[in-house]
Amino acid sequence: MKRFLLFTLLLLLGGAFLAEAMRAYPGYLLLMIGGDGGKRIEMNLWVAIGGLALGILALFLFIWLLRSVARAIGGSVSRIRFGRSRIARRRLTNGLVEFMEGNWARARRLLLKSAARSDAPIINYLAAARSAFELGYRDEANELLAKAEATGDDTQLAVAISQARMQLLDKHYEQCIASLQRAMQQEPNHPALLQLLRQAYYNIGEWHGLRELLPRLEKHGSMPESQFQQLELEVYQNLLRDAASRDDKEKLRETWHSLSGRWQRNIELRNLYGEMLHKVGEDVEAEKHLRWILNREWRADSVRLYGHLTGADASQQITIAEGWQKEYGENADLLTCLGRLYLRNEIWGKARQYFEKSLLLRSDPETSAELARLLYALGEKDKAAQLYEQGLLQAVSTLPQLPLPDQQGHMLSTRAS
Repeated sequence: MKRFLLFTLLLLLGGAFLAEAMRAYPGYLLLMIGGDGGKRIEMNLWVAIGGLALGILALFLFIWLLRSVARAIGGSVSRIRFGRSRIARRRLTNGLVEFMEGNWARARRLLLKSAARSDAPIINYLAAARSAFELGYRDEANELLAKAEATGDDTQLAVAISQARMQLLDKHYEQCIASLQRAMQQEPNHPALLQLLRQAYYNIGEWHGLRELLPRLEKHGSMPESQFQQLELEVYQNLLRDAASRDDKEKLRETWHSLSGRWQRNIELRNLYGEMLHKVGEDVEAEKHLRWILNREWRADSVRLYGHLTGADASQQITIAEGWQKEYGENADLLTCLGRLYLRNEIWGKARQYFEKSLLLRSDPETSAELARLLYALGEKDKAAQLYEQGLLQAVSTLPQLPLPDQQGHMLSTRAS
């Protein structure tokens, strides 16, 4: 308020001073245009000063108006141009949200609408291609991938990864592998390429290819340690099985000896190697590996397999197995193993004793069959028949409970005792 009053006072004083100056110094202005014979313009000095001031003010107003009009036109153009860009960005954002939510049809429509004005059209085309793929439009998906690749010089890798993912989902594993191998010529250690190649190899059981890939996966594949070790174990297991299935003894040994010491000490893998050696008829070597395992820890599957092996010294196998009995105690699997070892040494009474002790601990069709076979050979055919019946009913435990005719005053049971 004080400022307003001060300004008003100054304005009044200035007006009074100006009026007094105009009265005391009236003066006039003479302008001559064209020399003495030209045009003469005479006016009051103060009128001339006022006119000049108004002219300058009018000039400034004209310049301001021109600038305002120019800014308005430029703003309109910018709003039209950048407004479309904002719409494109909004459609891209909404399209990506729909894409992440799995709304493929809406995602495809929004992404394609905004592709022409997108700042990064490759994103539009790649996401739209995947959406089209999910909708079953394979040809359109390939066309959109081609458009994505045409958007720049550095798009080949992104397109190759997207294409490989679609081929993997379509279970076109060979095509997927070919696409990835082409891309890996430029980026041999790219984590996404390595993971996709791992999945493709795994799905078709290409264990040799996976083994060659393992070092790069370990270094660049960004896999959790536990997941990588499980994959490595599966690769080695399948390589051993593959060699054994082709009855290739040398390849089986070569595969085993190519493993690191850490994996040769792996109990599960060593047990499988012993099993595969038995499969190809190399029992002597298999016996050494299973003995190595069972001297360190108890494994029921290992001791069951040990009873099938014909080692270099059958009597020594008995001594070794009886040592396990002292260490691990009486176990049905170990007793059955001992029974078989005694059979191999033709000590029939001991074999029978161990089979019977095993059956007391656990009813088992295989042990019943072993004892029945022995009893039949010893001439005890009735007991053998009973054991065969028991073993069969134990093996086929899903028979429904149905009435059966009496035989010799008792009802036959359909279930294992």
